[in-house]
Amino acid sequence: MRLHRLAWVLFLCLGLTQVAAAEEAKDWKVLFDGTSLDAWCGYNTKGDSAPEGWVIEGDVLTRTAQSPDLMTKEKFENYELKFEWKISEGGNSGLIYGVQVTDQPSYVTGPEYQVLDNKGWNLKATDTTASGSLYGLYGPSEDVAKPAGEWNTGRILVDGNHVEHWLNGKKVVDAEIGSDDWNKRIEGTKFAAWKAFAKQMNGHIALQDHGHQVWFRNMKIRSLGEKKTAEKKGPLRILLVTQSGGFQHSTITRKSTDLSHTEKIMTQLGISTGLFHMDCTKDVENDFKPELIENYDIVMFFTTGKMYDDGSRLPISEETMKWFLDTYIKEQGHGFLGVHSAADTFADYEPYWDMIGGSFNGHPWTANTTVTVKVHDQDHPASEPWGSSFVITDEIYQFNHWQPKKVRVLMSLDMEKTELKKPYHVPVLWVKDYGKGRVMHMSLGHREDVWTNPTYQESLLNGIRWLAGQIDGDATPNPEVDAAENDLAKSAEAEAK
Repeated sequence: MRLHRLAWVLFLCLGLTQVAAAEEAKDWKVLFDGTSLDAWCGYNTKGDSAPEGWVIEGDVLTRTAQSPDLMTKEKFENYELKFEWKISEGGNSGLIYGVQVTDQPSYVTGPEYQVLDNKGWNLKATDTTASGSLYGLYGPSEDVAKPAGEWNTGRILVDGNHVEHWLNGKKVVDAEIGSDDWNKRIEGTKFAAWKAFAKQMNGHIALQDHGHQVWFRNMKIRSLGEKKTAEKKGPLRILLVTQSGGFQHSTITRKSTDLSHTEKIMTQLGISTGLFHMDCTKDVENDFKPELIENYDIVMFFTTGKMYDDGSRLPISEETMKWFLDTYIKEQGHGFLGVHSAADTFADYEPYWDMIGGSFNGHPWTANTTVTVKVHDQDHPASEPWGSSFVITDEIYQFNHWQPKKVRVLMSLDMEKTELKKPYHVPVLWVKDYGKGRVMHMSLGHREDVWTNPTYQESLLNGIRWLAGQIDGDATPNPEVDAAENDLAKSAEAEAK
């Protein structure tokens, strides 16, 4: 009987995991997944199949022979497009968007994201025809292109007339079609003679055949819908919630009417960087309401408390929390930043810990413990400031309800180099997509000196920029890291005995 119950529980867990994964993926439309060109056809050709010069090799799309441009069958408007590309030595290609089908080349109607071997063409990385440029008009703001033969990550945002180009996690072009600046750049160029150029941004996406070898993979697109995108003017608005239904940490304890240590630091970081305006609350009953929360781009929790336990309840109603998770984050595309004990919050409310990725299950590594932390993803902006590993003194949480298949682990406790060893993986920093929104949890932050650590501050600032969509960073789940860290932890503990 017990085996039957266990099998039933495992079946339910598998079903819930599959449903959640489908929910996360449904916002994205796959344009190329490595197996099919069904979404593509030739530009200005008869028929609806891909031209012969474009083929799939392994799981990569490449151009092998002279061919018409490869074009999506569908038109797109107001979207976020992600893709990976690499170019051959001396190669030249491009991704053209807002394309209208005419008897002229695709680039006569659509702006081009340049794909190029800068070195092979003797270009400066910031030239208006360099990799990542809005071809001929806006050069990249910085040098982030990788050499020929190496994979680059590209991203294009089109929202009305607002256009952004991203290259390897950095926004390199920010343009407003039809603005005074745009018109000055167009004046006197070949684009001025192309009367339909960039006049209709509801269009196809085309991959250019420029006579050179080029490769693409992992191409996907999603509608911006109500998503808060990076073109928003002025500083972000963040609500920092520090109310504690359970244990209250010293770093968020206010003295008289003064802000707490954490609140002061976050407020000052917002002022000094100009990145955000910070509001702080310890009164969720009055301040955590949909009509007020909608004014914020990001909500940040450094909290404790339960949903249902009157003795340690954080008094946010289940109805409000459901709106916050399903509408504010998932549907409207806002950001959530959890710090330290945010994971010691609503452990009795599954939708919350499903969103954040896990819940507190003790801290064998207490506040005065010095540990080594390893960084798994040095490319993500939130973990990049830390290097490959670092030593820090802080309280380290371990977790229940841990969901390695739903999160991307950026940093973990290095069990081989930390004195107190446990036979399981202990994540320290992770990120995830949650519907149209983004989530980041930073487990560090118990001690006051952690909050004054410049690297910690830079990590949080980069995380905020990522949550707001201002810089790119991979949130693809990496359960293989969890599996590997579990094996390492078991071995480390066994060797220590």
